[in-house]
This record gives sequence, C-alpha cells and structure tokens, in this order.
Amino acid sequence: MDGSRALRRAGWAGAASIVLLVVGVALGYLVGVDNPGMSDAAILERLNDDARQAAAGFAPPVLAAGVALLLWFSTGLRRVLDRLSGGDPLAHATVPAAALFGGLTITGVSLDVSSAFAAWSDEFTADPNTVRALGMAGQVLGLTGLIGCGVLVAVTTRITQQARVLPTWAVWVSYAVVVLCLSGFWSGGIASVAFALWLIGAVIAMLRVARQTPPAPAVPPHAAPAPDAARTPPTATSD
Repeated sequence: MDGSRALRRAGWAGAASIVLLVVGVALGYLVGVDNPGMSDAAILERLNDDARQAAAGFAPPVLAAGVALLLWFSTGLRRVLDRLSGGDPLAHATVPAAALFGGLTITGVSLDVSSAFAAWSDEFTADPNTVRALGMAGQVLGLTGLIGCGVLVAVTTRITQQARVLPTWAVWVSYAVVVLCLSGFWSGGIASVAFALWLIGAVIAMLRVARQTPPAPAVPPHAAPAPDAARTPPTATSD
C-alpha cells in the first residue's frame, strides 16, 4: 500500500474514532452517575430503566471500536511526525499515549455502568451509595486518561513547531489544550471538548498531507530469463 493511501485511511479512522468515542460516552451516561449529589430515587430510576440499560449495554463495545480506530490514527500520525522530525524518537510516544487514554476511558465507563448491568438480573439490589462510589471512580479514571491526550497533543505540537509547519496561533492553542488535558480534574468536560476539537483539526491536517504525498512508483515485475540464457554455455575444448 502506498503512503498516501495509508495516511488517508488513518485520517478517516481518526474521524470515525471521534464519533464512536462521543457515542460510547453518551450511551454510558444514560445510566452512569457522575454527580454524587443526585438523589437516591433518581439513581434507582436510571438503573432500573430497561431502555437505558439496553442502550448502555452498547457503550463498552462502541468505545472499544473508537479506541481501536484512534490507535490506527495515532500510527499514521507517528508516521507523519517521523517524516517531519527526521526520525525523532519522541514521535513514538503518540501510540502509547492514545492507548493510555483509551484504556482508562473504557475502564472508567465500564465502572460507571457496572451497577446498571448488575441490576439487569434479579440477583442484585442496587445501593445508591455504591453506585455513587463506582460512578466517581469511573469519572476519576476517565479524567486521568486525559493525561494521554495531553501527551499526544504535546508531542505533535512540539515536533510540528520545530518543523515550522504550524502558525504561531495554532501552536499556542495546542499548548493550551495540553494544559487543559493535564488539569482535567479541575477543567471538567472542557478538556474533553478541547481535545475533540484538536483531534478534528489533526484529522483534517493528516488528510491534507495524504493528498500531498505522491503515490509510490510502480515497480515493474522482473522479467523471466530466456530459456537459452538460463542454459550453461558449453565449455570450449582445445584440440
């Protein structure tokens, strides 16, 4: 596969990952509890709603698919950064950073919806206090995962800044996103929105790079040697 096609597919994978991650988090929110001040009656109503339970059941697989596509995008991003930096090892941090974000996000959402899954059976009686604790644990893990987003943005911004391919305002905006991601506990949902917007910009940039990348030259197949040429010439004998 030529380089332009690989980058284009990685870019579209990043675009699809944004949609799936947003949908997965939204599905988990239908039964999750991220506000400990929610009343006991409201918590139990969310947990015992069959429609909400069924919708939340799709949250983990949708998130897993989104994370897989994000990893695909990060490999393409690493390839672009390798080209810009001339092989700087810093570019290789992009994939582990995306994996850190994805792993903690899936774990956090799974904890948040675990009580609803257990309430689906008749063997579990939901306790609002337990649900609050699991919901807050999931929120803490999800916000911790934003550190991976901060690393991903910081590495990309640093390399593109050194290569002088970004305007000054874009560099400073990207560093602001890094600060928001690293302070996710205090910025709340603002950091998640900021990273999503940055990721949209990164996807658009990768698709542009893919259009500017020339396709790989076709390599002609090696011609088979002629039957006569493959024969060993007879050895000359002296009289």
